[in-house]
Formats: sequence, C-alpha cells, structure tokens
Amino acid sequence: MELLDWLRPAALEQGPFLFLIGLSAFTSAMTAMMGVGGGAVLIAVMANVLPPIAVIPVHGTVQLGSNLGRVWTMQEHIRWPLVGWFALGCLGGSLLGGQIAVSIPPHWLKLIIGSFILYSCWLPLRTGLAGGKTGVLLGAITAFVAMFVGVTATFIIAALRKSLSDRMQLVGTMAALMAVQHALKALVFGLFGFAFADWLGLVVLMIITGFMGTLVGKKVLDRIPNEHFSQLLKLTLTLLALKLLWDGLSPWL
Repeated sequence: MELLDWLRPAALEQGPFLFLIGLSAFTSAMTAMMGVGGGAVLIAVMANVLPPIAVIPVHGTVQLGSNLGRVWTMQEHIRWPLVGWFALGCLGGSLLGGQIAVSIPPHWLKLIIGSFILYSCWLPLRTGLAGGKTGVLLGAITAFVAMFVGVTATFIIAALRKSLSDRMQLVGTMAALMAVQHALKALVFGLFGFAFADWLGLVVLMIITGFMGTLVGKKVLDRIPNEHFSQLLKLTLTLLALKLLWDGLSPWL
C-alpha cells in the first residue's frame, strides 16, 4: 500500500484512486468487445472524481495506453491507409482545438454528435471511408471536438461501421484511430503546460489494468458472430447517443 500511496496524485483520495484503477480494466474490456463505449463511461466517472482541469488530459493519456494495447493485439485487422489519412486530419484539428477558447458550448457539441449517431444507426448512411479526403476530414473534425468533450469514438465508429463490416477490422481500426487522436491530444495538452508528471502514477496503473481488460474483451469478441456484433453495436451506439442528447438538453431542463 505504501507504493500505491506514493503513486497516488495528491489531489485524489485513496478510494477514488483505487476505483479508477479497477474501472480502467472494465471499460477497456467493454471497448475491446464493442469498439466503443468504455471511454465514454470512464470520462463520465472521471468528471465526477478528478479536478476539472485534469479530466480530459488524464483521460486521453489513459485511453492512449488502452488503445495501443488493442492495436498490438489486433494489428493484422487494422485498415492502415485510413489510419494514415485520419492522423493527418487529427494533427490540424488538435492544434486548432488546443489554441482557441471554447467558443462552442459543450452541450451543443453533445447534441450534434448524439443526433449524428442516431441518424447513422437508424437511417441510410453511405460513408465509404477508405482513406483520402474523407479520412482527413473525419480526423480533423473529431480531433477538434475531442479537445472540448474528450470522447469522440461514438461519432467515429458510427461513421465507419457500415464501411468496415467485419467486427475484427472495425474494432482494430478504431483502436488505431483513437490511439492517434489521443496521442496528439496528450501532446497538445503537454505543450500548453498541463503537469502530466503529477498524474503519472495513476495513468500508468490504469494503463496496466486497462491492458488486462483488453485481453479479456478480445477473447469475448473472438466468439461473437458478425451478425450479433452488429446488433449489439447498434444498441450500444443508440444508448450512448441518447445519453449525449440528454446531457446536451440538460441546461434547458
């Protein structure tokens, strides 16, 4: 316990510290199974536990580690050309989003993202996101938004799920895309002065337990047929979209 106390950030009590370490395993397993969802659950909890200034940079760094674990275990399924174009767009979006003040209220972003996800799940949507300009545009938009709301995986997977119909390819490619986005986000926050060293112990422990969760989640994914996976993903995205819409409407309720 002395080692854990040494690794624990000064701004965090022991109970929440241990809870976040365990939660990282659960949310990573969830994402490894569905390609989405774990990051949204994790940031929702972090927003109620961590100081506001630390929520997005710490969450992004933990998610970077978790997604790199999924990239390592699923690298043969990843659509690498799309990842390259997406990274190019993310670079511009992250830099722009990190430099400007939050001019768009977060609740409006949540309403926009939630509406897009519902549309993509329940109405015809042709994407064809194999790379090129569409991949660059997806990277730029989502990286910009991620600097304010932290989680954009639901938006990305909703745009990709019909062009990447194989579950292993979809989950693997999502891991690579999110690893790129979170890496650039962490870099930008570091350049703008966030003290990552104060949170390093928590981040490292959450990445370790997150990788354990990834291994468990991948074993479950291996056993899910494509048809069942598609149905579960659609249900998961719908629930996450409704949560975003609820949060977006909360200022008027």
